[in-house]
Amino acid sequence: MSNSDRYVPENAALREHALAWLRRLNTGEATASDIAELEKWRSTSPAHAREFTEAVLLWDVLGEAAKEGANQTVRKTEPSHSNYDGTLAFPAGNRRLARRTFLAGGATLAASVAGGGLVVWPPFDLWPSLSEITADYRTRPGERRRIEVAAHVSVEMNTRTSIDLQSAAQVRLLAGEVAVAKQGDPVRELVVLAGNGRAATMAASFNIRKDGDVITVTCTNGVVEVRCGEAVAAVRGGQQVAYDNLTLSEVITIDPEAVTAWQRGLLIFRRRPLSQVIDEVNRYRSGRIILRNAELGQRQVVGNFRLDRIDDVIDFMSKAMNLPIRSLPGGIVLVG
Repeated sequence: MSNSDRYVPENAALREHALAWLRRLNTGEATASDIAELEKWRSTSPAHAREFTEAVLLWDVLGEAAKEGANQTVRKTEPSHSNYDGTLAFPAGNRRLARRTFLAGGATLAASVAGGGLVVWPPFDLWPSLSEITADYRTRPGERRRIEVAAHVSVEMNTRTSIDLQSAAQVRLLAGEVAVAKQGDPVRELVVLAGNGRAATMAASFNIRKDGDVITVTCTNGVVEVRCGEAVAAVRGGQQVAYDNLTLSEVITIDPEAVTAWQRGLLIFRRRPLSQVIDEVNRYRSGRIILRNAELGQRQVVGNFRLDRIDDVIDFMSKAMNLPIRSLPGGIVLVG
């Protein structure tokens, strides 16, 4: 093994700097210039790239002591931004991203860095993708905002959501979840593009959510036409349909009050597995709740929780479900 490939104590400074970058990116306030500056830093040397990769692993998947040490370390160092202008002409925010894996040995980021370009698909949900950072509108963890797209069209954005306004009659959902309402204007159709399909209506209220490649459309009133490839479904109030890159599901009847509870500042769980509850709660808070026991994840949860007191879910798991809880710096919570 050559000296350049061996981990030596001098790399501790690089590790601190890499962790500081992760802290910056995980705030939900990173801009395109931040990501460009990070890529410049990563490409300085193989040691820089290796330390960043290992820092990501340390942040997300290593043991409790390592996580605690990482969160203490990032308080010491902030990355320098020699040409960081502090802002771009769009709101800041975050989203829930599809996870990306590492190549064997953790030497490079799989599907995250290609040919020395920008970090387009971030690993482990740690920061927004490039497409989200350049979105017209974004929301941060726990943030909701309402946008009047046109005289008869409103869009309410849930946590970690990114959208592009392609016209007054066409919106693209890049990440997260929106509630859309269109009234009046019986001439022009409203279209929401998401993934490999679209939802269109002349007059309706509906919720559309993107989880990776899966898009779920829930109609609360009116009629929404959902199309994926050649498949088309008419979704009416109280109905839901989902699609991915290839297929459109059957239309089912659901309780729209539970689906749209976030608009009223609530999360409603009706016999949901704990693993799904934790995934949902992680959308609304900074840091991460980590379930360490897969068997516990099958336990059923029934409850209503306020979004402005989202950490009440942690108390619920501790007191009502009698689960061991350990809180670490940086919003990390270990369950089980």
